[in-house]
Amino acid sequence: MQFMLMINEDESAYGGPEGAALLEATLAGHMQLAQDLVAAGIPFSGERLKPAATATTVKFDAGAVSLHDGPFAETHEELGGFYIIDVASLDEAIAWAKRIPVPKGGIEVRPIWPMEG
Repeated sequence: MQFMLMINEDESAYGGPEGAALLEATLAGHMQLAQDLVAAGIPFSGERLKPAATATTVKFDAGAVSLHDGPFAETHEELGGFYIIDVASLDEAIAWAKRIPVPKGGIEVRPIWPMEG
């Protein structure tokens, strides 16, 4: 069963005098996680995303379409990246999600609903 592990984080955690070192440590943690997934034989894919300020949101409302700069949700956390993993259960997906390095934020674990046909 496939799960998407969405990394929702507070981008401000990487600011300030220690921000660059924290980002480097976080990226090293992601590289280690990828190695661990490979070693465990877990099929996966994933990408990191550019900062939320680079986003454009297409909104729909009763047939009207509008464009907005930035992410859709008004929040202090942005979608920073994701993994898609193929594991046997939600419990296993959650166990892997707990290993994702996030200095400040959370991981949303959601089953993928396969397209038919």
